[in-house]
Amino acid sequence: MKTKTCAKCGNEVDMAGKFCPKCGSSEFRQTAVVVKEDNPTLVHKLFYWNYDGYYMLAKSKLAGITSFIFFASMVFLAGAPPMMFLFGAVIGALVFLLGIGLHNLVSKPSKAKREYNDYGFITDLKHFLLFWQDKKTGQYVLSKTKVISHLVFMLFAIIASFMPLGLNIFSIILFGLFFEVPAFLIGTGVHKITKPFTPKPEKEISRPKQIPKTKPVVEKPIETPVGTELYSGYKNQIERLIEEYNVKEKHTRDLIAKRFEPPQLTYTRFIGVVDKSTQMFTHQADSALTMINLANEYSVKIEEEIKSKITIMKNITSKLDDLTNELVLTIDKSDDEDINNLFDDMSNLIKSVSDYD
Repeated sequence: MKTKTCAKCGNEVDMAGKFCPKCGSSEFRQTAVVVKEDNPTLVHKLFYWNYDGYYMLAKSKLAGITSFIFFASMVFLAGAPPMMFLFGAVIGALVFLLGIGLHNLVSKPSKAKREYNDYGFITDLKHFLLFWQDKKTGQYVLSKTKVISHLVFMLFAIIASFMPLGLNIFSIILFGLFFEVPAFLIGTGVHKITKPFTPKPEKEISRPKQIPKTKPVVEKPIETPVGTELYSGYKNQIERLIEEYNVKEKHTRDLIAKRFEPPQLTYTRFIGVVDKSTQMFTHQADSALTMINLANEYSVKIEEEIKSKITIMKNITSKLDDLTNELVLTIDKSDDEDINNLFDDMSNLIKSVSDYD
């Protein structure tokens, strides 16, 4: 697979792109990249499921192997007879088969969720033990439920180990689990009710009534099932970028109105560049969605063009982020040097995209 790199700044650019989104240069150098074939390791075979090329940690495999190790360790840690190895293998197999049954009943995870996995066994195990994963975006958030329940287990396991009853390690673990499981179930219920992934709406900032608010309307073309199916991953990504941009664009307009009260020339200048950014962002989004919905077969050229437009959308959103952050930092200051620099950067980006189109 070939890629090309900007000769000016070294940024990697999609093959379909005619300019560098970072610096606007049109000079590139091409390099050949060797694509690694899918060759699952022993760890993947033992601990993962393969979903259409995406690997996710298999809870049933992990539970089965952990059960076997637990019972087999009794031979060394508690002086159990060697037959405990066979007993552990049977229990591990039963746990695995039960997990397989549950696995077959659960629907296939979303593509977004599958993409946020396979970071290495240790990282994936950490995510499984300490994090919740959002079904829609695939992103992780630290689970207070899991952390607290593990701490409960450790606390009561330590208490059990100091009991004057001479408990073996098997009994100590069971004692800890007896208190951990209810804590985990209660926390899971609270997690379902609170929905920690749902973003909280931002606080409204008052703005002058005489300033009309212009909000871009993204008109989605009529969808055709074939195109949607071929590039569904890109379509979902574009729709998320549109939602993200609309929120940030509104927030930026409010900050500009608060930082530069109209009818200041600076206010008109910044609102103008935001309008142009929104117009350019909407154009790229419409163009990419049109390609997706009208495509009737897979094309490398179409995919590269869609990826190029997504990159432009991300760059516009990133510049809007930088401008918003600078406005927040200088809300009570008179020094506008950094803000003007960002203004120039946004203007150059818009000009480079316009020249490309």
